[in-house]
Amino acid sequence: MTKMWSAFFLSVLLVSTLNFYAVVREPDRVEINEVHEHLSETVKIEGTLISWVRDPYSDGSDRVDLQVEDAPDVVKIRWYDTSEVPPIGSRIIVEGEVVQYNGKIWINAKGMGAISEKIGAEITMVETSLNDISADAESYRSKVVNLSGYLSDAIEPNVTWQSFTLIDNPSYLDSDHRLYVSLQGRVTEWIEAGSKVNLTGWIQWDERNYRWSIVVQSSTLDVTHPAGAKRLSWAVAAETWSYDIGKLVYVEGTYNWVDDEHWIIAPGGENVGIICLIPNLNLTVNGTLPEDGFSGRLIWSEDRAQICLQMSDEDHSVNPVGILIGDFTTLATIAANPSDWIGEEVNVAGWTTGSVSPDYDKGYLGDGKDYFERSTTLRFQIAGAHAEWIEKGTYVEFYNVTVLWNEAEGRIMLDVPLYAIGTVDIPPDTFSWSAGWDAWTWQVNTLVNVNGELNQTTDGNLWLLASGSEQRICLYDDGTAMETGFDEGGNSTGVQVWTGRLVATDASGDPGTQLCLTL
Repeated sequence: MTKMWSAFFLSVLLVSTLNFYAVVREPDRVEINEVHEHLSETVKIEGTLISWVRDPYSDGSDRVDLQVEDAPDVVKIRWYDTSEVPPIGSRIIVEGEVVQYNGKIWINAKGMGAISEKIGAEITMVETSLNDISADAESYRSKVVNLSGYLSDAIEPNVTWQSFTLIDNPSYLDSDHRLYVSLQGRVTEWIEAGSKVNLTGWIQWDERNYRWSIVVQSSTLDVTHPAGAKRLSWAVAAETWSYDIGKLVYVEGTYNWVDDEHWIIAPGGENVGIICLIPNLNLTVNGTLPEDGFSGRLIWSEDRAQICLQMSDEDHSVNPVGILIGDFTTLATIAANPSDWIGEEVNVAGWTTGSVSPDYDKGYLGDGKDYFERSTTLRFQIAGAHAEWIEKGTYVEFYNVTVLWNEAEGRIMLDVPLYAIGTVDIPPDTFSWSAGWDAWTWQVNTLVNVNGELNQTTDGNLWLLASGSEQRICLYDDGTAMETGFDEGGNSTGVQVWTGRLVATDASGDPGTQLCLTL
C-alpha cells in the first residue's frame, strides 16, 4: 500500500513538473530560413534590423512593421503594444507567434519585451561626412552613421517608402559627392529639394544597383535649413525641366487660355516658351491671377502627356500647413477612449465639416473630406480671433490642442491655440433650385455656385433668376455683378455661374427668411 501511494505522488510530481516546464521554458530559437516550418508556434529569431515602419496604415494603432535579416533570408515582423525601436543595423532578438495568411508568413510579436537588442551587439553611431564615406566607403559597411547634406529631390508626405540622393551642394550639378538614400517611414509634410538635412542611417552595399547606399528611418531625418521654391529659367528649353519634376518651383510668365486649356506663356511670348498649367482654387473659382508669376509643384500630367505646373493654394491660406513637425493623433483614437485623453495635449489634422465665420470660434473637424470618407467628427473651439472664413472642406492642422470636457454640451472638445490652414479640398456645391428651402438651410454660410440670370428690379435690388422659372434669390454685389451680368446697353448677358456665400436674411414673405448670395 505504501508503494502505491509513493508511486501516485511521484506521478503527480512528474506531471506538475512537466506542466511547469511547458509554461516557463523559453521558446525554441530557430533560424530565419526555418520560420515557415513552425506555423502557429511561438519562436525566437535573431537577425539584423534592416527597416521598420510605425503605424503602417495610419489608423492610429500601436503597431510597428519590421524587416529582420539573416543574410540572405528576411522575415517580416508585426509588433503590437510596442516600445522604442532599436536603431537600424542593430542585432535584435524577436519573440512571437509564426502566422500565415494569404500565402505570406510573418511573426506576430506583442508587448514591450518582445523585441530587444542583443546584449553586447549594441550599435555605435559614427559622426561622418559624404566626403569621408566617398573616400573609404568599405570601412563604413554595416555601420550606423550620422551625416548632413542637401536633398536632390523633394520628399513627399505620407509615403511609406521613397528615395533620394544626398548631395554636398544645394544644386545637383554642382555637387561633388552623392549618396543614394532609401527612406523608410513617413514624413508629415513636403520637404523641398535643396533643403539641408541631418540624418542617421545604415550604410549598405546595394548589390542590385552596384552602389553604396544608406537606409534611413524617417524619424531620424531633421531639416536644418528648409529650401523654398526653385526659380525656373526660360533661358533653357522647358523640356529640360523634367529634372525638376516633383519640386516646388516658381515660373515667370502670363496666363492664357488656349484650346480649352490653361497655359503659362514666357515673358517673351510663345516663341520663347510655354508650359501647361493646372490651376488652383483661386484661378478656377475667383479668377484671381498672380501678379509676378506662378508658384507650385512641377508634375508630369498623364492626361496631357507633358510637364505642367500645378499651382499652389498657399496664396489664399491664412497660414502655411506644416509650421510644426510632430506626430498627429487620429480623431478616431481620441473618440475610442475619450476619458483617457481629457487634459492631454495633442496635434490633430482633418477637414472642416462646415464653414467657420470670422466672428465665430467653433466648428467640427472630420477625418475625411466629406460625409462618405470620414468616420469620426469632433467639436473644436479656436482660442482667439481669426481674421478670415475657414471654408467647408478645408484641410487644417491643429497644434498643441487640449482635449477638454464641455459640460454644457456633454461632449469632448478640442481647444485649439494654434492652427494652420491648407487647401480647400471640396469644391462649392451647386445650388439646386428644386431642392427647396429645407435642403439649403444646411448650406447657409458656405460657398456655393448658383446658375442664374442677373435681374435688377425698379427699386435697385439685384436678384438671380432660375432659367425658365420665377424662382429667385437675392444677390449682394461686390461691385462686379453689374459688369458681368449686363452688357453696355444694359441688357442681360444670360444665365451664368455665380460663386459666393449663401446667407439667410429677414424677409416679409413666407417662410419669413430669404436666401441670398453674397459675392
